[in-house]
Amino acid sequence: MLLFYLLEKIIKLAISKKKFFTFIILFTFLYNSTTKALTNNVIATVDNTIITELDIKKEIEFIKFINKSEIDINSIKVKKEITEILIDRKIKKIEVDNAKILINEKEIENYLYNYLINQKIDNEILNKFYNTQKIEDDYLKNVIDIDLRWMKLIKQIYESRININLTEVNEEIKKESHKNEDNEKLKTQIIASEKNKLLSKFASIYLEKSKKKYLIKYL
Repeated sequence: MLLFYLLEKIIKLAISKKKFFTFIILFTFLYNSTTKALTNNVIATVDNTIITELDIKKEIEFIKFINKSEIDINSIKVKKEITEILIDRKIKKIEVDNAKILINEKEIENYLYNYLINQKIDNEILNKFYNTQKIEDDYLKNVIDIDLRWMKLIKQIYESRININLTEVNEEIKKESHKNEDNEKLKTQIIASEKNKLLSKFASIYLEKSKKKYLIKYL
């Protein structure tokens, strides 16, 4: 009803030639506002934060870009999976913000640099993608920041509870010893790998526990 009322007001203004430009400006403003509302509907909420259609579109485009693959953006299954990814990210951000977990800028930049190298993407390609898709140019950096802070939080909570079975590690070293690798180096790598597996497991457990603390709504 409000939309039709405003349109009626604008049309009346346009009747006068002197107010023609007022008509153009107001109509453009109204059109842009209603178009944005239609294409940026709220899909889900996590407490007071929202996830919109635009957020889902940006994430899908980013995944397509990184994986160099096509994704059916109209698939209900894909949208649901992306929504869950974004909900998890919202919860992680709330948790690390509440815990005041910080990562220094250099660490984020180093991780970003290595990530792009592994993906065979340079800054020029990345910036072109951002411009084409109209995505903020710190999108990936923000994702990395949340992920690094989240893993730092998990380490703070769970690292003291990690127990590595050294007998199994030594058995693994025996299996690999025929490759003539430095046993100590191999042992360090295996222990680090086992720690990361356990931390990933704890991260999943903590995330599921955290989800119960927040009001999640699908709209």
